[in-house]
Amino acid sequence: MITTLPATAAAAVRSSMEKRSIEIRMQEPPRLRAGEVLVATEYCGLCGSDLHIWNGDDGYGWVPCGTVLGHEIVGTIVQSDDPGGLKPGTRVVAIAQSGCGSCAACSADYANGCPDKVTLGLTRDGGAARFVRIPASQLLAVPDDVPARTAVLTEPLSVAARAVAGRGRVTAKDTVVVSGPGTIGILSAVVCQYLGARVVLKGMTQDVAARAGLAEQLGLDLVDTLPPGFKPNVWIEAAGASAALADAVRELPVQGRVVVVALYGAPPVLAANDAVRKELDIITSYSSYRPDYGQALDILKMYPGLGELLVETVPLSNIAVAFDKVGRGAAPKIAVEP
Repeated sequence: MITTLPATAAAAVRSSMEKRSIEIRMQEPPRLRAGEVLVATEYCGLCGSDLHIWNGDDGYGWVPCGTVLGHEIVGTIVQSDDPGGLKPGTRVVAIAQSGCGSCAACSADYANGCPDKVTLGLTRDGGAARFVRIPASQLLAVPDDVPARTAVLTEPLSVAARAVAGRGRVTAKDTVVVSGPGTIGILSAVVCQYLGARVVLKGMTQDVAARAGLAEQLGLDLVDTLPPGFKPNVWIEAAGASAALADAVRELPVQGRVVVVALYGAPPVLAANDAVRKELDIITSYSSYRPDYGQALDILKMYPGLGELLVETVPLSNIAVAFDKVGRGAAPKIAVEP
């Protein structure tokens, strides 16, 4: 455990609104405020939001210059200003989003509905850094039998858990298609598997060619065409493609459920008349909250080797390489290691 902090430490900082303007800076370790802890990051996963900032895409100008990126954090507490809370030396993961704590949305444990919500790595400094300060209320202890490389999947797995188990209400009685074998799609299929549902992961032909071996190691069926006789009653849409929504409406029976967890680069096309005639439940799911993180950690206890299969690590100093890998989809999850 770290007992003496260095004078400066590396952090991935947004330096401007231009493309490829995330740079590694040596900065003083953050100073704690009341109720906060200092975490030494072990791994920080990179996601689509981070890639949009790296690419200088429209719609991310609200992320201020000077912000340290990263909200998929696993690390170890090195200092605490939270008496009675988690102790230094504890491995933790961070809940990415928090609210004011007093509004109606926060009372319902729904930080996404808070008008003053804060997100690590976007509206306050995140964990793509050697050290990050985080409110103690946003931390959960990692079980001893879950290694750090697996625990870094907690945040995306919590998003999948909310989509599948929470919003989608999937149980062992359901037959499910998950469209899109990216990070959230794969993890959604893992959640279905954990819940005992019958599940197929569906992608395009090139997806099957690229990730068939990985799917086999996970015990998942990855297909480009649904097997004969496979009749889903739930469809988790994680591809972000209009064609996948069309497939869902066509394949689902009357009163089936479509859970949309993907975001789309352009407004998607939906066969609304067909969906209405079938009385399909069209459900959306976004982000995740403390109960979803708890369920994600429970699932990871059952899959402690998941990080070895899904996560490729890159030194934080090679941030450009890391984003190149994210953009190419080199692995289901790219994580930087300070």
